[in-house]
Amino acid sequence: MSLPVHKISTDWKSMPAGLTYYFIGQPKSGKSTNSASWSEKGSDGVLLIDTDLGGDFVDKANVVFCTSLNPPYRKVMLDGIEVKDKKGNTKYEVIPNIERGLYHRSGDKKGQPCEAISLIEVFLELKNNWDSLPYDTIVIDTVDEVNKWIEDIVTDELGIDVMGQGQWGADWGKARRKHLDIIKQFQNLIKQKGGNLIIISHSKQSAINDGKVQLSPDLPRGLGYALTAKADVIGYTTGTKDSDDKWISFLSYDERTVGSRLKPLANKTLRFNYETIKEEILNYNTKEKEKVNATV
Repeated sequence: MSLPVHKISTDWKSMPAGLTYYFIGQPKSGKSTNSASWSEKGSDGVLLIDTDLGGDFVDKANVVFCTSLNPPYRKVMLDGIEVKDKKGNTKYEVIPNIERGLYHRSGDKKGQPCEAISLIEVFLELKNNWDSLPYDTIVIDTVDEVNKWIEDIVTDELGIDVMGQGQWGADWGKARRKHLDIIKQFQNLIKQKGGNLIIISHSKQSAINDGKVQLSPDLPRGLGYALTAKADVIGYTTGTKDSDDKWISFLSYDERTVGSRLKPLANKTLRFNYETIKEEILNYNTKEKEKVNATV
């Protein structure tokens, strides 16, 4: 058998697909709003998986409200009595989406029960029905909240009260593996289907000895580094005090878990929206030729 060697050519004549974007930034820096239209089809092509439960204020977004990692269960009751199976064990059922304790916060249905879904249920729906759905971009907003769900599961499985009590870091390792496995499943799906995945985190800032500020996701250190390693494009988002302008930085150095595998975006700061990023990529060859000609 011969090696299946592929000669790679990055001509930047079209937008690459199958990418994982990781947007990190402070609250209200445009992460959700701009991610919700990160597609050639605009907002029509994006599904926002809202784990922070703030997506009901993102105009024109297609939102599924996600309140848990796995489907929640409850005891099966009949006339106030627990139903048992033939072996005498209590029966359980998945709680219907409309009964998971979420309520509309705006619009005509304000105050009424709102359908909620688990992240695993969202993934299975996408996997089984992708070709009949209009979406090519999936947004997980935020993975910070997903990690909280995972940590709750891990502490329960290990019989500990809080993270950090596991022997030899077993709790941190187990939580990290669970989280990375979930992201990997989403990545495999979007690569197979030629879509894009966006994961969002709030940013954590900490001063270091030389006076610079380290920028990283607001996640446990090992998980944050592992997630950024899995991403193709990592951008730090910011807003401006005097306008509604939002910016995204791909400036990379040791103190920042920020950067881009896509050469047209590497070490640049751009307006934070899909059209600007698309223009930067598709016009890269022309701009590089102009630079060369200007130096001749």
